[in-house]
Amino acid sequence: MSTVSIGPARWRVILIVLVIAEITSAFEVGMMYAALATVMREFRDPAGTGWLITAFLLVGSVSAALCSRLGDLYGRKRLVLLMLACATSGSLLAAFAPNLPLLIAGRAVQGFSVALLPLCIGLVREHLPAPRVPVAIGWLAAMASFSAGSGIVLGGWVVDEFGWRSIFWFSASHAAVALVCVAAVLPASTRQAASKQLDVLGGVLLAPAVAALLWAVTRLKGSGLHDPVTVVLTVVGLLALVLWVRREWHHPQPMIDVRRLGERQLGLTMLLMALFGLGTSQLMLVVLLVGQQPAWTGIGLGLSATLASTLKIPSSVAGLVGAPWSGHVAAKHGARRAALIGALLVCVGWCALTLWHDAVWLLVALSLVITFGGAMLYAAMPNLVVEVAPPERTSEINGMSHVVRTLGTAIGTQLATVLLASSTVSDLARGSATHPSPAAFEATFFFITACAAACIAVAWALPRCPSPSPFPFALSLSKCRREEPVRAEVSKPTFGLGKPFDTSGRTEGGGLR
Repeated sequence: MSTVSIGPARWRVILIVLVIAEITSAFEVGMMYAALATVMREFRDPAGTGWLITAFLLVGSVSAALCSRLGDLYGRKRLVLLMLACATSGSLLAAFAPNLPLLIAGRAVQGFSVALLPLCIGLVREHLPAPRVPVAIGWLAAMASFSAGSGIVLGGWVVDEFGWRSIFWFSASHAAVALVCVAAVLPASTRQAASKQLDVLGGVLLAPAVAALLWAVTRLKGSGLHDPVTVVLTVVGLLALVLWVRREWHHPQPMIDVRRLGERQLGLTMLLMALFGLGTSQLMLVVLLVGQQPAWTGIGLGLSATLASTLKIPSSVAGLVGAPWSGHVAAKHGARRAALIGALLVCVGWCALTLWHDAVWLLVALSLVITFGGAMLYAAMPNLVVEVAPPERTSEINGMSHVVRTLGTAIGTQLATVLLASSTVSDLARGSATHPSPAAFEATFFFITACAAACIAVAWALPRCPSPSPFPFALSLSKCRREEPVRAEVSKPTFGLGKPFDTSGRTEGGGLR
């Protein structure tokens, strides 16, 4: 949190610049998905083209953990500039790539930009007034989610009008503009590394552990559990992970302080993030399949791919509202309540979707409820971290939560795919294609709903009075620390854009409120 008085105009500009920077990675993800089919047709290598996604995920997962920690140590602004430089250079390499291997290399370099979100969360805590931190984090989460969805739409239009290389020109331009804005606007970050020895081996061990496990998970759909390469990757990844945890647990200055994950709030937040990836993150996969599946299969609406993709638009808008609202709830009542409300909405939405999914308006309405709740839950998790994490490890722990969500989402996608393939239907009179049966969809719905219910249980188990808390005004509104009341007044819901207030109970003119 900023200890220097920053005026409303100043911190709003800082937040806008951070949003511009952190959506770089989201755009790169969404636009690549839109261009994937076109690139596949040009290079005629479906397996190789899949590496355009895999390489980005592998580098991004490692970057989210390690580069976030380096930002805590050597200055977050410096690392944000470095990540934006990587995004720009990777985009340019991909735009000029004459062959698929160089294109994959460009995407791998782009993957460093995944660290931008946890770094920006750390910068929000570092530079913004304490009362504005929860809502600002909500806006970062909202824009990250919204940009990934809009990137698919924007990427499709750019590819159709200007060709697939144009998405990399767009990404390079955006990253370059963000780099200039960050360099010009953001104050210098604090550094903690002067008196601390860098745990290089801790970073070296983490990288292959995360990369091997994520690579093994992404191979499951095509190769199955019995593929030797997948088995070797899984064993190597698990062994490297065990060695890494053992080293970091006993190291006096670990690269990633895994001992903090044993604390109740941080450990439960990581579990919450894993369950979020396993279940709620599969929403669009399931809804798009239900929308496009032929009606004769017993489940499905028979929509075209284009029409089915429009089902995401209302829910994207709901997410854009839900995440900032989560920040407002966290500022007023604590992040636990925001997480609990979000988890309840998600569970109610999935329960209803399990029972009723036979009309377009039902898919749209229930997707909206689930996305709104999911956005609240997703935005609450970094606020849960900020409530108890030391300032010098804010980006590090949020980076680890991103790794957990990525692994959870990858595993959840594979599990959902296996469940959908567990029972199929076909009709030779309508072609040779097979489709998931109603029973397969029911099993998938049940699995995701169970994950949503587990999120409620985990959110309920979160401490009611986290300590220490960077939000003193939140404590004064709860039942915590009654013996040390803090005079405070929380503003009306303005999504963080209203008139700022201090936590002393006095107005800017000096009088009591």
